[in-house]
Amino acid sequence: MTHFSELSVDKYLAGELTGDAAAVLRDHAAGCTRCGESLDNALATRDAFVFESPRLSTSRRWWRSAAIAAPLAAAAAVTLVLAWPHTHEAVRAKGTAIVGFFVAHGDAVRRGALTDTVMPGDRLQLVTSATEPGWFAAISDDALGVRSVYVPLVHIEAGRERSVPGAVELDAVLGRETVTGVFCAGPFEPQHIDLAAPPAGCTIDRFTLDKVAR
Repeated sequence: MTHFSELSVDKYLAGELTGDAAAVLRDHAAGCTRCGESLDNALATRDAFVFESPRLSTSRRWWRSAAIAAPLAAAAAVTLVLAWPHTHEAVRAKGTAIVGFFVAHGDAVRRGALTDTVMPGDRLQLVTSATEPGWFAAISDDALGVRSVYVPLVHIEAGRERSVPGAVELDAVLGRETVTGVFCAGPFEPQHIDLAAPPAGCTIDRFTLDKVAR
């Protein structure tokens, strides 16, 4: 049996498959356990992609850059069975902890790439893939050299593409932004960690956003 691809799921979520193509995908998923689970999990992640207006704070830029505080309990419980992003597979050793993301642009939701083009107001749902449980935080360095904590310290479980509670709405600062996921065996302080020399027991993984004007 030929299974539909990860790209087909992403196109379906983005509304790029219509008419007969969308019907074929749905009919196949209805009769294929593997593809049905993949589609159901992807739809569950999209449906849990809920956002609230950002709370602003003058003391912490990560609130200004709109890291959303509302916990997404449903999203945190979803473990996707889709493959890890191929862009990460090509450059990461097997077993390495990986940070990835989905991006919502308007009503369309798609999987993010290792280097991705986004716009102000787009919303990110971060996911982690790890072989061991541990502690995780996500830190951003934007084009102005400003560092923000996008995801405060949170305990994660082992598994592929587990959604991190909370979401991030991108601010208006254009240019290249690097998001670093920090994975540690024990708790740490994201605000003070040296990304160039992480402590023993910690690893890092990154993706890059090229933020352009709407």
